[in-house]
Amino acid sequence: MAVLMTAQIPGGTKEMIDGMRPVLDDITSAKGFIVHGNGASPGGWRVTEMWDTQADFEAWFETSVKPAFPEGGPMPSITFDELNEVVKA
Repeated sequence: MAVLMTAQIPGGTKEMIDGMRPVLDDITSAKGFIVHGNGASPGGWRVTEMWDTQADFEAWFETSVKPAFPEGGPMPSITFDELNEVVKA
């Protein structure tokens, strides 16, 4: 079942996300990836993505994002919501 992943990064900034651009540029080839968006949120930065499954996201996060995350930077708080339906353009 498709999931909506929301990551809150306390103290996160546009510059931090821009520094991870190579990882984000590769996301489109990740198994199960549907869509990505990010932007400022109160106290930090929010990343929202849709994936085919939570397992697809977790596999990509562990192998691609975690190793590239800024050393000493705040790790995101991640939540998942199951989606009943995804309609694509």
